[in-house]
Amino acid sequence: MFPDYTVKKKDLVQSVTTAFLPRKVLIPLKQESDVLCSPLVKKGDKVQEGQVIAEDAGGSESAKIHASIPGYVLGITNCAEPDGRNGCAVEIQLSGQFTHIGKSLRSFDWQSWGASSIANRISALGVVNTFSMRSGRSLSADIKSYLDKKGTRVFARLFDEDPSCQTDSVIASSNFEKVQKGVEIIKKVLNPQEIVFAVSKDNALQGKIEAFKAELADADTTITVVPFDTRQYPIGTKESVAARYRKATKRQAHEREIARMSLFIDATTLASLSDALIYNIPVERVCVHVFGDCLKSSAVLKVCVGASFASLAEQLGLEKKRIGKIIVNGHLNGFSVPSLDTPITKWVKSVSFISKTDFADYSSGFCMGC
Repeated sequence: MFPDYTVKKKDLVQSVTTAFLPRKVLIPLKQESDVLCSPLVKKGDKVQEGQVIAEDAGGSESAKIHASIPGYVLGITNCAEPDGRNGCAVEIQLSGQFTHIGKSLRSFDWQSWGASSIANRISALGVVNTFSMRSGRSLSADIKSYLDKKGTRVFARLFDEDPSCQTDSVIASSNFEKVQKGVEIIKKVLNPQEIVFAVSKDNALQGKIEAFKAELADADTTITVVPFDTRQYPIGTKESVAARYRKATKRQAHEREIARMSLFIDATTLASLSDALIYNIPVERVCVHVFGDCLKSSAVLKVCVGASFASLAEQLGLEKKRIGKIIVNGHLNGFSVPSLDTPITKWVKSVSFISKTDFADYSSGFCMGC
């Protein structure tokens, strides 16, 4: 019998569903675009869920990498990465008890910490900024580049950069409380001049944001809500968000200058930041929109980092014989990958399984927004 937790209508996903736990994970040592971490474990080591297994040897603000399941390290092995390249990964076989999954959560008093302490904690907990669907970047590094700067502006995008992906939209609508907390943390650290909520104009979130705006506003920070027509493209990139904001508020500065001086963050990252700081949970699971005409259904799944594409698709009724292409992070600017064994990384937001009978041109190439 096909599981009933998924949404049968393929173009409609309303909430995040917890994926099945994998028996084995392959956690790539590259979770950010320009950072290759060094493993801290070796074959035969026993690891706990949430244990740091790799970090940047340079000691920068890069996000640390944690074990997403408890078990034994099978080795450091080669793997295909979600951007189509080859890399190294820590392979872990499930064994033992979980530390966070299925346990009661205890909140921490992050509000008593200073800005630098919070930024360091964000790095230690492995939070990656996934605003751009082409790559991930340490949120701590992003934040520290704006610490102690006056006039900083923060853009919180609550819709998806690529219209074929629904991850940010689903998280923003179904877990807005986590998004709220994430914004509060960013405000505490940066004390920005302005926080801009970029929202879809046909989304019911505007009412929630207006109520939140009344709670969040103070003499130092302006709260602005800018609606976007998300049927257009490009609409979710830094430059397009800055251009729409400039037009809506009639700012004199050029959109490129606005983009250069602002921190951009998405609903996915804000929710991860909330879980990390409030409950002291490392980023060991991420939300991924899994869809395509090779599947019986689609869903936004909360999955362990390192789980294979195959393990996700099989939960949704994958028909392997029909697969023509596997596309990561959207049909417009995403990556085409050849293998179902490719593991999930922190910056993966969507995986699409396209059949051989779909004759649309899904060849890999970067959209210039012409």
